[in-house]
Amino acid sequence: MASFSTSYSAALGNILSQVNDAFSGKTSGIDVSSVVDSMMQVEDQPETQMKDEQSSLDAQISALTSIGTELSTLSNSVNSLGDFNGALNQFTTGSSDAAVVSAAAGDTATAGTHTITVTNLATTSSSYSGYISSGSLAGAEIDVKYGNPSAPTSTDTIDIPSTDTTLQEAASYINSGKYGVTASVVTDSGGSRLALTSKTSGAAGNLTVSSSAATFTSTAGVDAQLTVDGVPVDSSTNTVTGAITGVTLSLGAADPNTPRQVSVEPDTTQAADALASFVDAYNAVIGSIDSQYTLNSGGTEGVLAGDSMLQSLQSNLLDMVSTAVGNSGQYTNLQSLGIEMQNNGTLHIDSSTLSDALSSSYSEVQNFFQSTSPAGWAQTAGTEMTKLTDPTKGPVALDITGLNQTNTDLSSQISDFETNMSEMQKQLTTQYDNLDTLLIQYPLQMQEAAAQLASLPGSTTTTGNSSNAG
Repeated sequence: MASFSTSYSAALGNILSQVNDAFSGKTSGIDVSSVVDSMMQVEDQPETQMKDEQSSLDAQISALTSIGTELSTLSNSVNSLGDFNGALNQFTTGSSDAAVVSAAAGDTATAGTHTITVTNLATTSSSYSGYISSGSLAGAEIDVKYGNPSAPTSTDTIDIPSTDTTLQEAASYINSGKYGVTASVVTDSGGSRLALTSKTSGAAGNLTVSSSAATFTSTAGVDAQLTVDGVPVDSSTNTVTGAITGVTLSLGAADPNTPRQVSVEPDTTQAADALASFVDAYNAVIGSIDSQYTLNSGGTEGVLAGDSMLQSLQSNLLDMVSTAVGNSGQYTNLQSLGIEMQNNGTLHIDSSTLSDALSSSYSEVQNFFQSTSPAGWAQTAGTEMTKLTDPTKGPVALDITGLNQTNTDLSSQISDFETNMSEMQKQLTTQYDNLDTLLIQYPLQMQEAAAQLASLPGSTTTTGNSSNAG
């Protein structure tokens, strides 16, 4: 962009040139619009500079916002390492015969191997009527007791509507109600029967069915029977909870003569994935910061290269990942786990070292990250990340707030400047309109002046046909 003085000289030269042309008769007056435009282009240069500054601020805010988002991702990954219900506290299970018994572990489980013998599976009680002719159940009452018939846990009285003249209609009515059974119609060569199946498995769901319209035959349900580490366990379903803390057993078949082994172990895959996510998130932030100081093809640095906050942020992050913890275990810093610092400040995982730590000393890895006294690495790093990502007091947030305020101030200045420029443009237009009028009138005034001079006494006129006297 040309300097202010150069632009002003060019505009003034244009005006003088037009004035001279008007005086010499080459033109009639001046082009007021072009003259005013050239002057306003000079006067508008401060606004152009302010808008350029706003564009720079917008670029800085955008870059900081991106880094802030990456910091939030990093904070989440750090917090996941310190979460007592997170990735480092998950378990995986195994079974010597998953067809008989399998398992799923929650975050309250503990590592160990358990011996389980499944004596029998839980079954569900059912009851079926004798052959029933169409319409026999219309308007009938069916009474259902659940559990021990002498002391039932609950009862249902099912009144079949008189309009339900078929067995299928009766079954549909039962299924639409809030009863403890489901109904179906069984048809064979002998006719049709109404079958009821308990919604509750095991002995607690045993059915005792009676009706004046039909006779029902019931099959009892039984509880699952198993032993867990020698302790007898009774379950109304084949999904057993509570026998092993934090573990759900799923029974698939009975085999009372052969014990099965179920193992509960730390889920090292989830732990390794969580650590890899942390490293990726950390490297993303460091990479974004480093990119601000890298020269591009034009030989310039990033828009944040002059921001001292960025250097402070980088220093805080480097200190965070280098922090040692004061526990007595073999793992005292990230490097001892195989998470190593590179020359450019990023992290790299030595897969062999980390895998060995997770497989052979998992509890010590947990202790390194999640110890409460003294605080583990994840607890300390989590506190630091909370400060760095604070939406109002964090360094990135404060930086963005300051830049936004500067941007707002510039917008106000631009608005005031444009108001002033509008007034200036009106004034310049008036001034140059007046000058243009004078320049247009100038030839006429010169002619009038010449005519007046010619009419003065003693003035002489000559023509091209005059001759000298002899």
